[in-house]
Amino acid sequence: MKRIRLLAYYLLMAALLNGCGEEQVLEKLGLAVAVGYDQIGDGRLLGTTVFYQIDPEARQLVTVIAGTANTSKGLKITHNRESSKKIVGGQIRVAVYQDELARKGILPLVENLSRDASIGSNVYLTVAKGRASDILTHRYPETSNIGIYLYQAIRQNVNGENMISSKLHEFMKDYYAVGKDPVMPYIERVKNELHIDKIALFRDERLAGEISTREGFFLKILRERYNKGELEINLTVDNKRFFTVIEHISSKKQIKLLDLDKPRFSVKVKMTAQIQEMAEQIDLSKPEELHKVQKAIQLAVKKETEGLLEKLRKHQVDPVGFGEIYNIARQKSGKKKLNRDECREVMKRAQFDVDVQVKILRTGVIG
Repeated sequence: MKRIRLLAYYLLMAALLNGCGEEQVLEKLGLAVAVGYDQIGDGRLLGTTVFYQIDPEARQLVTVIAGTANTSKGLKITHNRESSKKIVGGQIRVAVYQDELARKGILPLVENLSRDASIGSNVYLTVAKGRASDILTHRYPETSNIGIYLYQAIRQNVNGENMISSKLHEFMKDYYAVGKDPVMPYIERVKNELHIDKIALFRDERLAGEISTREGFFLKILRERYNKGELEINLTVDNKRFFTVIEHISSKKQIKLLDLDKPRFSVKVKMTAQIQEMAEQIDLSKPEELHKVQKAIQLAVKKETEGLLEKLRKHQVDPVGFGEIYNIARQKSGKKKLNRDECREVMKRAQFDVDVQVKILRTGVIG
């Protein structure tokens, strides 16, 4: 039985290493699954790496190592110098950046990951409230591998459409798109728990602000299609205020530039959803009652969408890509394409005409 377990272990490790290009002795390797970056007092970087030891006889298969250097490449050298294993990055799943560091700019660190041929593009990027090392080195009673736990938590929320995806290639794509900014999950450790209840807003490569994950729902609607989302909304129908939960949300958006000289955008959102729960009993089989509820949901979604757009303007960020849309319209009219700073000026002056259409699919007595 022990021989079977050992064989299965080595087969698993071989599968993990498949595609790394260089055949290496498994027992001599440490497979990095998460990395963290902090800036410390003297301007140097503090790097933290969570890695698997490829040793079935080891007591601790997961190890965390930290060190300082001036560059991310220097951190790799430092970590390998201090470790008994050669740490390889082919299995990195999450990169965590201290918020203070992110406010100063993280492009060199992100680009370094992007240029590493051994690292896939499916790495999730996140911002940490406080030090990344505090999140990665803390001992959590519920998990022995914080790197994999964090990766699975983010992936589960992305797949459930509760969070905007922030993979390495997605960050780079948004960064290099003139007229659009990247976003990332904003994580925080509270005692023995990790909270992912905010979204970090970037202005180019720098952290510029944050929104709640609820506001992230409306941002996601403006960035991409929804297929299976859910949302709790506070409605007013016949002067009665109550909460309802809509689910199986499917949405599509259409954003058009209406005025080139005085930037004004038409933002149209179409949603279909089912009502899962309602704190007030309403017979939705009656057309007039259904119309009232749909109208109330439309007004609530429109109000929160307009509030989000104003918040994005306040932070001078454009994760939706209005600048991109404006530039396309300029080029079609024969005008010169704007640069990043000019696109930001457009966002400051832009007006938005928001229109929301909601169709409720499930009817009957709810409540």
